[in-house]
Amino acid sequence: MFNYKARVVRWIDGDTLQVEIDLGFYVQTTQKIRLARIDAPEMHDTVAYRERQAKHARAVARKFCPEGAIVTITTTKQNKDQYARYIAEVIYNDTNMSDYLIDKNVAKLYKK
Repeated sequence: MFNYKARVVRWIDGDTLQVEIDLGFYVQTTQKIRLARIDAPEMHDTVAYRERQAKHARAVARKFCPEGAIVTITTTKQNKDQYARYIAEVIYNDTNMSDYLIDKNVAKLYKK
């Protein structure tokens, strides 16, 4: 397990965010992170109500953990999805973002 401090740059959708990660020794990288264990509606869905659900999920995430917030990212080595995003647990104010979005009913547990 690897833990990093990061600053939220922007929320892409309800389960994906872009962060600036502090790697130490004055080294930083910007990466897209997919929240582990959950699935939220996609922003570019062709069905209008699903797109509205996606915008709502992103708004809930953004309201709780705004852009510029400092988060802790926990990931394992080589844990990427098919789009080369790191899959990670993201903690903000001692709250796991995946659990928070499930509790707010804007995301569901990811099933393979």
